Amino acid sequence: MLGLSRTKPEAPTTSFTEERIQTEGQKDGERNIPEMGSYMPAPFEQALVAHGEQEVQRIYESASLRIAKLQPMFQALMRRLEDLDHRIQPIADRYKSRVKELGRDVMMPFPAALHWGVILFLGIGEFPLNTVVFRLFGEAEYLTYVMASTLAIMIPLIGVFIGIHLRHSLPRLAGNILMGALTPIVVGGALYAVSLLRNVYISSSFSEGAPAAADQGAMAWALFALNSLVFFGAMAASYFAHDPDERLDQFHKTLKSLDRKRNGIREKLFGLSNGINGEIRAAKSQIDQVRQLTSQRVALYRQTNIRFRRLLPPFSFRKNPEFPALKLWAEVSVNGENEPPHER
Repeated sequence: MLGLSRTKPEAPTTSFTEERIQTEGQKDGERNIPEMGSYMPAPFEQALVAHGEQEVQRIYESASLRIAKLQPMFQALMRRLEDLDHRIQPIADRYKSRVKELGRDVMMPFPAALHWGVILFLGIGEFPLNTVVFRLFGEAEYLTYVMASTLAIMIPLIGVFIGIHLRHSLPRLAGNILMGALTPIVVGGALYAVSLLRNVYISSSFSEGAPAAADQGAMAWALFALNSLVFFGAMAASYFAHDPDERLDQFHKTLKSLDRKRNGIREKLFGLSNGINGEIRAAKSQIDQVRQLTSQRVALYRQTNIRFRRLLPPFSFRKNPEFPALKLWAEVSVNGENEPPHER
């Protein structure tokens, strides 16, 4: 994960094969090494532990380098997440206070995400309509696209701003009456314009001459009606995608924006935390495997030593092999505090 390879434990070297361990155990047992009252491990047992710890140290250093590359990025994202949490909290408190004052929650009949989709769709539809009109000027093709795209952007955006202004400035009842009255007028005008343009197209298909001046005037009004529909569609979508109360609407919009940013950062943090914790767990598992192998080698040495001893086993054989304390990394967590470091 994250392009970082994990190091696997090395295969056992030939210097500490099973045959050599048994041979050394037999030699030390015949010579009663270590002595019966000794609390210190035999030199060969110390060599076994030291050899295992060399591999442990190699795994530890390799994993430390990989984890060190991920930790700064994780900490930076954690600071950004904490900053967003601090910014969200007071706004959330104001939002709850305003909801309590109004006695209702936010009212948006039209989803905000769908609202921007409608605005984008209206802008795309406005572009070819204006392109046809501006081509009549006979200007260069790129100028036609510039003029058409300018209107395709500005008309829906102006509709958005007008819709927000009406939603916040007019009383709810007055605004609803206005939108209800304008809707059939604008839609009816657009339907009439479409029918008119269709009739002009049909009549021009059967006529060899240029369209009459009356037809040209009708086409101008038809294009005006279609542009009015685009403008009204953007205004109506914006009107119904905002709350009548300006303060509550602003708090709600700010909270949604900050929450989206926070969710994006949390997704990145979860990905990084999985990578860091995966490296930590893999390193711990490898260290455990190496130390288990060392313990097995020590056990084999002691068993062979005991078989060939003439005296009782030393006190050092009653204890498990002692490994140096190793301060391992703390696993990271996005939801809570980091786990305390472990010593092994």
